[in-house]
Amino acid sequence: MRRTMTALVAPVLAGVVLSVPAAAQPTQEEMMAAWAEAMAVGEQHEAFADRAGSWAMTTTYQLDPAGPPVVEQGTAERIVAMGGRVLEERVDGQMMGQRFQGLGRMGYDNVTGRYWSTWTDTTSTALIVLYGDYDAATNTYVFEGEATDPLMGPMPIRVETIIEGPDGDRTLFYMSVPGMPDEMQMMEIVYERQ
Repeated sequence: MRRTMTALVAPVLAGVVLSVPAAAQPTQEEMMAAWAEAMAVGEQHEAFADRAGSWAMTTTYQLDPAGPPVVEQGTAERIVAMGGRVLEERVDGQMMGQRFQGLGRMGYDNVTGRYWSTWTDTTSTALIVLYGDYDAATNTYVFEGEATDPLMGPMPIRVETIIEGPDGDRTLFYMSVPGMPDEMQMMEIVYERQ
């Protein structure tokens, strides 16, 4: 017999709720309403469908400050997953002369009112988790978090994704490097819909 999410979560919630003073305990109807609101697909999620599809990627980064920038080509396949709640991106390309694959996900948390983003790829065994917001005036998602460098450890990062139209995005990666006074732009990725 299939069990619903409510049936699986209810015993845990019941234990938590019973530990709350009786005057502050939510009713079952209040709990169900809160869960329904938390899982609802809203306009923030619906916007993900505009980014789904096949994309060509041009990635530019600087390995040697005195040398020319490195330019690599790749592709991204984006789908809307989890019933419309998550935008998933699978990347395939080249980086530093080797095959590069990456997996990213982006969602919107109705409870916190913030966007979240995760990223993992073949240059690391780490998972990057970022949180951010959307600026409608500039059509820009801005995320912040940490990435772990194998030599320098955790470093603050900021990622801006600018929606330039229905067929183009631009993503900029910034990192705060220990010993450097200012944040540095590490990479730019230009996406073109195919």
